[in-house]
Amino acid sequence: MSNIAIFTCTKDNTTPMLKYSVDIINEYIKNPIAVHVYKNNKEGLSKRYNDFLYSDHTYDYIAFCHDDVYFDDALLEAKLEKYHKDYDIIGVAGGSNCKIQSPALWHLMCGGFGSGNLHGAVAHLHDGRSMTTPFGPVPARVAIIDGVFMSVNVKRVKAAGWRFNENYTFHHYDISSSLDANKKKLKVGVAPIHLIHASPGLRDFNDKTFQKNQTQFLKEYASY
Repeated sequence: MSNIAIFTCTKDNTTPMLKYSVDIINEYIKNPIAVHVYKNNKEGLSKRYNDFLYSDHTYDYIAFCHDDVYFDDALLEAKLEKYHKDYDIIGVAGGSNCKIQSPALWHLMCGGFGSGNLHGAVAHLHDGRSMTTPFGPVPARVAIIDGVFMSVNVKRVKAAGWRFNENYTFHHYDISSSLDANKKKLKVGVAPIHLIHASPGLRDFNDKTFQKNQTQFLKEYASY
């Protein structure tokens, strides 16, 4: 059995819903999944993620997730074991045939709905109810994945010298890190892992942080 951990960051001192959902899953598995919460975070996610990834631990797989995720999957441990045999980095939603362009959102750069390039599914909360957005069939190898969930095979990514891209504080850290992984010959894939994301995602294309990161991303990856 592999040692698995989940790492997340919060802006305040509260315990995230993610922790409670994993506690429930741990009641039914022999090898509990460890949950590490970095509270009151003031840094970019990439920096915190790298600090934990390269810290002194013995985990085989680490899933880096947003704190407002609720895992609704009793087979989470088994699925990570299974799909990490094929993929070095696993997401729940992603796309192939990526074209770097504005707006720099993963699903749009991969052609959008109906293109056949999107894979995975994510459930979101709307007015207290859950509604799933199906992107496409899984499992599948992809070029980029959404940062709501990024599980890494620790041994393989370290051997490749891969890190989360710290040039981005929040927006675009996921797609830039995915593209970096491809350059290092790591396999990025989407697996059928069920979770509910309490956030609807980007609400405004004119968000200053998004625009700043997008400008930098389009410049850095223009030749990809």
